[in-house]
Amino acid sequence: MIVWGLYFILSMFFMVLCYITNPIAMLFADINGELPYFWKYWQTWDNSTACRESVENAPKFLQYEWARHYREYKGTDPYLASVNRDRWFVSCIDPNFTLWERVQRYCCGVLWLTRNCSYGFSFYMLGLTVSPTLEIKESENTKFVREVYGQGLWGAWEYKNTAPIFKAFGYIVHWNNLLGWKIDESAQYDTRAMIANRIAFYFEKEKEC
Repeated sequence: MIVWGLYFILSMFFMVLCYITNPIAMLFADINGELPYFWKYWQTWDNSTACRESVENAPKFLQYEWARHYREYKGTDPYLASVNRDRWFVSCIDPNFTLWERVQRYCCGVLWLTRNCSYGFSFYMLGLTVSPTLEIKESENTKFVREVYGQGLWGAWEYKNTAPIFKAFGYIVHWNNLLGWKIDESAQYDTRAMIANRIAFYFEKEKEC
């Protein structure tokens, strides 16, 4: 818990840094949407800045013909292979972008980095490598997962909470918390887990009787 608390403070610093500098980082992306050198800490570790989702989640006026320019495939790299992780890559099949499409691609990339802010820092710098032997305690609205062979200072854990808090104006307000590290519960080998720091709420409309 102490380690997570220290990492949480660092993650907030990196998040603010990335929110401010994402537009600069995106200037260094190659045609496949990959950020080089230390800029990779700004990038989502599991996807390219030019992924299909970056376009589909952008406002309509920024969406370009992604399928005409790119193909997506799953793979890994030397570091991710060492921690039993893979990711999505894109390959450019048509580099003939119009000027407006280049602007759209840049804006989609910036929005993607902002939506998934400081993912690289959270994974590479503040993540932990987690063994597959886990203890899981689960109730209707909460789940607590911890690494059995990492019970010391550096042991990874994960806490989820979606419990209802109160009702108002026909809606139920729930917690939407994910703290600790994003542990892959289905993993058969040691895997890298990024830090989790979501403390939020979500709203559910009350069902009519």
